[in-house]
Amino acid sequence: MSYDTNDTIVAIGTASRGGARGMVRVSGPAMLDCLSACFVADELSRSLAAIGVPSVVSGFICTDDLSAKIPCDLFIWPSAKSYTRQPTAELHTLGSPPLLEAIVRTVCRAGARLAEPGEFTLRAFLAGRIDLTQAEAVLGVIDARSQSDLETALSQLAGGLSGPLMRLREQLLHILAELEAGLDFADEDLEFIAPEELCRVLRKAQEIVAATIEQVASRTDSVDLPRVVFTGPPNVGKSSLFNALVDSCKANESTSRAIVSEHSGTTRDYVTAVVDFGGVVCELVDTAGEDDSFFENSIDGAAQKMASEQQSRATIQVKCVEAPGDFVLEKPLHEEPSLLVVLTKADLAEVPVVGDSVVACSSLTGAGIDALRQQIGARIEQASQQEGSAVGITAIRCAESLSHANETLKRALGLAVESGVEELIAAEVRVALLDLGQVVGVVYTDDILDRIFSQFCIGK
Repeated sequence: MSYDTNDTIVAIGTASRGGARGMVRVSGPAMLDCLSACFVADELSRSLAAIGVPSVVSGFICTDDLSAKIPCDLFIWPSAKSYTRQPTAELHTLGSPPLLEAIVRTVCRAGARLAEPGEFTLRAFLAGRIDLTQAEAVLGVIDARSQSDLETALSQLAGGLSGPLMRLREQLLHILAELEAGLDFADEDLEFIAPEELCRVLRKAQEIVAATIEQVASRTDSVDLPRVVFTGPPNVGKSSLFNALVDSCKANESTSRAIVSEHSGTTRDYVTAVVDFGGVVCELVDTAGEDDSFFENSIDGAAQKMASEQQSRATIQVKCVEAPGDFVLEKPLHEEPSLLVVLTKADLAEVPVVGDSVVACSSLTGAGIDALRQQIGARIEQASQQEGSAVGITAIRCAESLSHANETLKRALGLAVESGVEELIAAEVRVALLDLGQVVGVVYTDDILDRIFSQFCIGK
């Protein structure tokens, strides 16, 4: 992603499927010149260049591709008080996708360029309007799938996570300045900060960081676990495979195990178990065998309905087929990233060569179980990258830095209590400041920005 903020960008800021109203967003130094190519104010004597404060101007749009004049409201922020801290405007008009695309083309011909994904929010971050956790929260608001997701993202957007850490950084910067002043005048009998005050501030700082770690961890734990749902006909070996995967993860002894029987229809309710596949935590779900012959009002029919509900909520569906494998798919497997086919009872039949989307397993011998675990873990990681919420993104990015800052502040406090060697204490405080800076985005690298903002859609 290019970080050049000296050009003018444009993009559609509303949903691509259209609606009653649509919006095109423009931001950059040449915003007024670009808009002059397509917007005409109702007040003919009023010039856009003369607007010096945030304003709403009614008028109409003329584009190179459409002959009709389209009514429009122009919301304009001509100064650094905008979201991006650059001259910014939004054109609010009819929500027709062809119309909005024609406006974008006209503005681009006037000198703007199409914005990259997340570039408006990136400019807000680079200009200091928001910090990195707030930028991630913007994505969280957009992608929120529940009221809880939305409330958490809004809290983070309002500075609920970064605010206390920014204030803490200010306190530690003040402490560091006092310590370094003492080092500069080490030959003189001057005390810039009392040992008791130094210990108090460091102890409080360590408590704040520790509390933030718990807060981030609780947010991560509250997110629904990825669901891996086993489907297939009765007596195909789903429950045996479920138990083999649970056993391979050395799950807690209290974890539910599925009942295994040679008689079909043994599983009527669904059975779940939380497992850890090499750092990828997910919930396995064993469901009743698929059989359309049961009546809807029977117990078996209720089991079929429950299995269908679980399948609809699956992050990954593991379709079990008895080896050597006789199955028909609606789409090629590479077009179904959430589907994984497993050939069960591979010890009883000759299994053909299979690819990454088909795994041959034997619950009896254990053959293929490790490969299946790896495939499930890889699919979940892929799904989380595509659908991950900002809260989860923030938690992953911040976890290591917060943990490191916590340990560093503990060492600094220990030095202050035991030896009082200000040079060593100052060194630890500098490291803690670097770690906290990475959390709130005061210190960052280009690859971190690419990883975050590439998940945004164009126009945000």
